[in-house]
Amino acid sequence: MNIFKALVKREILDGKSFYIRTPAILASLTVILLVLSTLIMGEIHLDTSNGGDVKNIGEGMALLQEKEPEEVSSAVTLMYWGITMLTWFAFPFVIFFSLLGTLYEERRDRSIMFWKSMPVADWQEVLVKLFVPLVVAPLIFLGVTIATQLVISVFMGIVVLFQGGPALEMFPLGLMFTSWFILLGHYLMGMLWALPLLAWLLLVSAFAGRMPFLWAILPPFVLVAIEGIFFKSYSIAKWIAIHMGGWREAIEDRIAHNIDGPRDLFNMIISAGLTESVAITFSSVNMWAGLLIAVGFVYAAIEMRKRAI
Repeated sequence: MNIFKALVKREILDGKSFYIRTPAILASLTVILLVLSTLIMGEIHLDTSNGGDVKNIGEGMALLQEKEPEEVSSAVTLMYWGITMLTWFAFPFVIFFSLLGTLYEERRDRSIMFWKSMPVADWQEVLVKLFVPLVVAPLIFLGVTIATQLVISVFMGIVVLFQGGPALEMFPLGLMFTSWFILLGHYLMGMLWALPLLAWLLLVSAFAGRMPFLWAILPPFVLVAIEGIFFKSYSIAKWIAIHMGGWREAIEDRIAHNIDGPRDLFNMIISAGLTESVAITFSSVNMWAGLLIAVGFVYAAIEMRKRAI
């Protein structure tokens, strides 16, 4: 266990630009842009459907609380997620390039000779290099998101308070906590589907002598092209698309689309969306077959590292 913790800590420190600085910078940029836009915008004038005039955020929140009190908490929570989504835009790129470079870089800079002299098995090294991007990185991103949303809620509460609105409504902590934990469930389902593709990146990182990016992209592209040209089918492309997120289309077919307001939208994303994701994921032969393929790729990466010099 101590070896595992040490390896995880080393991977985080080696990739701190990916795992720590990137979300921190994007989160800081989000808060700065929100503060500047609020200060620069000043008062707004928005005509409502009944002919009223909303002059600022505080009045808008007061009007929403008066007409749709049950919608306020959901609307505020969704707003916080919308504001902080900038941080998550970088997450797929962090996962992609960290997996693609983790075993390649240690061979390129010859540091692998030093690490092989340590009393650590190759399978431990490879599994940690898979564990950190897929488990530790999202937890760091989520932690940064939580901190950002709390800062934003305090700022918005102060703004709404000075504008004469319901400041306490800017702290829907119950729904915020729910959304934070449910996000982990959504991520876990997506990771299980994407695991064969992510394990492929790790394998490429283990054997590519040069240009790992091309090695990661070209073989699947060539296979798709050969299948399309000679067999007039696109099964490989469909399989890749399903594991990249296309499996979620089945969720849309099962969930009713009668969304009427922020509360219905929040409930659909948080409860129904996750429930259907779990049901579809664990009942899919395609997903389980993908896990077996991922195990094969990881095993091959371990064997490649054993032979690396």
